[in-house]
Amino acid sequence: MSRTRFGDARHQFAEVESTQTIARQLARSGAAEGTVVVAEHQRAGRGRAGRAWVDRPGESLLFSLVLRPVLAPPRVPQLALMGAVAIAEAVEQTTATAPRIKWPNDLLLDGRKFCGVLAEAASDGETVALVILGIGINVNQREFPSGLQDRATSLAVELGHAVDRSILLDTALSRLDHWYEVYRRFGFTAVQPEWSRRCALAGQPVVSGGVRGVVLGIDDDGALLVRGDAGETHRVVAGDVDAARH
Repeated sequence: MSRTRFGDARHQFAEVESTQTIARQLARSGAAEGTVVVAEHQRAGRGRAGRAWVDRPGESLLFSLVLRPVLAPPRVPQLALMGAVAIAEAVEQTTATAPRIKWPNDLLLDGRKFCGVLAEAASDGETVALVILGIGINVNQREFPSGLQDRATSLAVELGHAVDRSILLDTALSRLDHWYEVYRRFGFTAVQPEWSRRCALAGQPVVSGGVRGVVLGIDDDGALLVRGDAGETHRVVAGDVDAARH
């Protein structure tokens, strides 16, 4: 049986609390895999670890995608990594920029964040049959909240001109469809090389929780590999990663 192409079922809103919430409600009512929810503005958008995602109406690309994989709960973060590859590729194709990916879920241009990817799963504790993949892209913003000016950017800021969000959305859905099929058929090992070549932290000193060292990359499961001061290799499977201060 052929799979529904991502975006064939599309729900567009001027304003919502969160596209993640709407997509989850649709999924629980039987929405097909590939259903997408798009909003011009979110009143309560969220990122990883419950952080707020702030946008100005009409300037961002904000959407959530219904996925129905069958996988073990520890593998859910791999879908966020897969999503980051797909969005990086879409941005490359539509803007001729070269995004880098910061583990686990940020996309950067010139060292500043312009996109976040969030994978939220519904699980019975043993298997996952529903994942809502959320994407937030700073597209045409020129101003950012206090405290974010040095850490955030947008495609318009980097390019010096506005970007057509509808073209970017169609390209993003196409690349997500492609990479999800690659992941579904061959697993994360087929995605890992494309993620790794865009890694923003490779060779950089970092701190993550109690781990301090130099980033080697990610393994075939999507864990971040960090070489410690004594030469030992640590696998970081969750948490924030920050540049190490000397």
